[in-house]
Amino acid sequence: MIKLELTDSDRDDIAEALDDPDLHARFHRRLLAIRMHDLGVPHSTIAAILNISNDSVTNYVKLYRDGSIQNLIEDRYYRPASSVQPHMERIIEYFTANPVSTCGEAAARIEELTQIKLSDSQVGRIMRGLGMRYQKSAAMPGKCDPQAQFAFLDDELRPRLEEAKKGERRVFFIDAAHFVMGAFLGMIWAFTRVFVRTGSGRQRYNVLGAVETRDHDFVSVRTTGSVNAETICELIGKIDKAYPEETITLVMDNARYQRNRKVAELAESVDIELLYLPTYSPNLNLIERVWRLVKTKCLRNRYHENFGLFSGAIDEFIDSLSGKNRHYLKTLVTENFQMFEIPNS
Repeated sequence: MIKLELTDSDRDDIAEALDDPDLHARFHRRLLAIRMHDLGVPHSTIAAILNISNDSVTNYVKLYRDGSIQNLIEDRYYRPASSVQPHMERIIEYFTANPVSTCGEAAARIEELTQIKLSDSQVGRIMRGLGMRYQKSAAMPGKCDPQAQFAFLDDELRPRLEEAKKGERRVFFIDAAHFVMGAFLGMIWAFTRVFVRTGSGRQRYNVLGAVETRDHDFVSVRTTGSVNAETICELIGKIDKAYPEETITLVMDNARYQRNRKVAELAESVDIELLYLPTYSPNLNLIERVWRLVKTKCLRNRYHENFGLFSGAIDEFIDSLSGKNRHYLKTLVTENFQMFEIPNS
């Protein structure tokens, strides 16, 4: 009787194939026969378990002996993932330049590159093994200038942040968030799909905030009206009153209501520095992280029956950032800025 001597690699290939949900039932039986043969199960017992003849078991063993797993499973259904190993560098290069959305798309691209057909589940394992993760893409402002951002970060922002660490300055990042009453949907763990009710109307609750980098203080002005130069001046007044006799820098974008003569004159009169970000640089404004936190913690997947409850939830959470939830700011407000690569000229 023929006796196969399988290696650990052979067993791994068989186990991988057996785990493949796309594998046809008849090929599944063939592989089980080989695996039981390897474990020393008599051919008569294998035949009885799999409801096949003794001759079929012997034929499967011969097929495997003469051509390994490829002889048992038609190529159009399966090839072991290890068969793409010689092409891995090319696959990595391709996926780096051309990310895919699904395992099915990745399998098609791999087949085009290597002429090796893999199942979706195999390709998923390969991509995870390469360190790839299924993750949401992020937006990059189309008109941002990465070179200007790096220069601003190194020449303007970091020196001031270093002074803040030494207690010589306070640096605040400022921006407004406009919360529109409605459904803020997100991912959740649930047994069935959850439908979140959404309130009627499009009322907005506007919050102009400033988050400080050293002690992680948060100062804000909240309104149902527009955020304008007067709102910015009100915020500057609050900061000046809370931190008298301290050197202060306010980092903000170039919105018209923030960069105008009225705001500049007030800041100069109270000796507060205004530091404007390069255009299209939300990635350098740390307060953007705070607004995402507010949406996640008090708005996402939650229904508020009326605008009072909606704005009240925002107020309650923002107030908590100065108390029990201050630890969130310590985690979020760090100098780990998201930077974009400078394109080759």
